[in-house]
Amino acid sequence: MTSGGAEALKAAIRRSFPIIIGFVVLGIVAVNVVKQLQGPQYEATAKVLISTTPLSKIITGTEPGFVDPQRIQDTAQTLAGSPQVYQLAASGEGSKLGGAGKMKSSTSVTADPNSDILSFTSSSSNDRRAAQTVNAVASAYVAYRANLSGSSIANTVSQIKSTLAALPPVSPQRADLESQLNKLTVLQSLNSSDAVVVQRATGATKTSPSPLKDSLLGFSIGLVIALLFVGLREAIDTTVRAESDVEDLLSVPVLATVGQIPRKMRMVTYGRHESAFADSYALLAAQLVQTTESKDGVVLAVTSSVAGEGKTTTAANLAVVLARRGAKVLLGDFDFRNPALGDVFDLPEKTPGALQVAAESARLDAVLWSVSLEGPRPEVSLNGKLDAKPTGPRIGPNGEMGTGGSLHLLPSGGMVRSQTVTHASRLVPLLADLRARADYVVLDTPPALLAVEMSELASAIDVVLVVVRQGHVTQRNLRSLGRQARTWDAPLAGAVLTDAPAEGRTSYYYGGR
Repeated sequence: MTSGGAEALKAAIRRSFPIIIGFVVLGIVAVNVVKQLQGPQYEATAKVLISTTPLSKIITGTEPGFVDPQRIQDTAQTLAGSPQVYQLAASGEGSKLGGAGKMKSSTSVTADPNSDILSFTSSSSNDRRAAQTVNAVASAYVAYRANLSGSSIANTVSQIKSTLAALPPVSPQRADLESQLNKLTVLQSLNSSDAVVVQRATGATKTSPSPLKDSLLGFSIGLVIALLFVGLREAIDTTVRAESDVEDLLSVPVLATVGQIPRKMRMVTYGRHESAFADSYALLAAQLVQTTESKDGVVLAVTSSVAGEGKTTTAANLAVVLARRGAKVLLGDFDFRNPALGDVFDLPEKTPGALQVAAESARLDAVLWSVSLEGPRPEVSLNGKLDAKPTGPRIGPNGEMGTGGSLHLLPSGGMVRSQTVTHASRLVPLLADLRARADYVVLDTPPALLAVEMSELASAIDVVLVVVRQGHVTQRNLRSLGRQARTWDAPLAGAVLTDAPAEGRTSYYYGGR
């Protein structure tokens, strides 16, 4: 397995770890419950010794020079499964033990590879019945082999007698045949067998329920089912899972990877989450600054393939970090189908914004909100009337040390419910006005595959940043976005992978301290 395949396997197991644990626990519980419902089970064992050379061969002096032990064992084990054995066993105590069929189904036979011993094991819910069954079967097996041997001797005796009757009285063969006949007659009278019971069952051992053994069995079954389920799910899963997937499908680099943001949290560049996430957005801002350092008044659109990938969160936190670098940043909510920046910054409901400015029913200066860059949470003030707090020197857009930057927010001004209304003709002049007021204009735009705004505004946008949520968007959708992006006037600056697993990343500088 290649290193890439091993990493993919580890990632799949990591993603599915809760599912695997669930299947394993379910398997353990299920097996233990089934075993408890079945009640106690007992096993009894009896052993039979098999002679590799039959007594009849020894007495008559016809034993072969070489005997294959494995063949003897295989033959003996095959004979042990003969229905006649269990019919013979049932003819004795069969009425008490359930008959030949039940005795056969409850009994198993194994051969010891290091000896000429067959082990008969019988299972039952009653310890006494298990011992009685296995003893009856072992004894019946010995008797069955004796019957087979007796039948063979009887046939041989019959053949010798027929031969003697056909020979003349003075034939030299008569003496030898009569000697063989006498030996076989004696052996026939003994009714001997080439097998003997060497160990009878005196009791039975309880085998179930056995919590430890049953738990191990349940663990194995649950793990196998879990791995099969995970393998099937991964085989049919076409979502984007890695940076390499994003780069291959969009043909642009992944500029930053952001971990899993706590539920119901969006602004993670303030307060207690700043140490865990600020570096990821700072890295993104630094790379974007390098990409656009030759331009003034850069309009950056943040979009995604489908909803729920984190574009609003990315746009808001990126704008904060750019402002902290010393740039004048204007953050605009241009997702008129589902505006969200107002909720992120706790703006009042029905706050006028871009739609009113585009319709010339409000002035731009009257709808802009100033956003603080320090403190445990962002504070906003209409028309820039927020008391300025000293922020100290900051890194400028081109990497120089400068004074603190500023961040202003332009809300959407409402929601457009019609999918046919884009206001593109009125928004392009607004973007030109925003460009003149800021070093960076960061726009939160609708998902590119679900709305037309990106395509219609692309001529007024400088660069586009695509947000991709790990395990959320399908490769097909991201490939479609890549094809669509090639028709835009604005180039793709890169991508951001959100909701990435924590493995391989540290939350804090140098190892999480």
